[in-house]
Amino acid sequence: MNRYSDIICILARVLAVGLFFTSGVDKVFNYHDNLTLMAENHVPAFFLPLVILLEVGGGLAIAFGFLTRFTSVFMAIFSIAAGFLFYQGYSHAHLMVWLKNASCAAGFILLALNGPGRLSLDYLLRHKFQAQTT
Repeated sequence: MNRYSDIICILARVLAVGLFFTSGVDKVFNYHDNLTLMAENHVPAFFLPLVILLEVGGGLAIAFGFLTRFTSVFMAIFSIAAGFLFYQGYSHAHLMVWLKNASCAAGFILLALNGPGRLSLDYLLRHKFQAQTT
């Protein structure tokens, strides 16, 4: 990879998780409203802290390229599951949001397959430990 590709990988990781990170932070500040929404969709309340952890913590992890492949798999599963749980019905708006979730899942699957790039904590840690073992 050249230097431009490395920088584009950082930009892509940040763009991939921007929606999730801001959504997770919003859930922290509007916790009760989100519990109500979850109850209306028959989703148990104990999932909300896990969702916040995934959106905020997972978002930061992917943005910095830490445990990227692992976290991307969970983000992809979460995107599809959220689509099925919260965007049921046949309205145009629900279809658009469901497709947005499917598109996000596709991006996370590609990130899981291709990795975070050279400018990432994953790359740095992998090469540091390889140097120590040789």
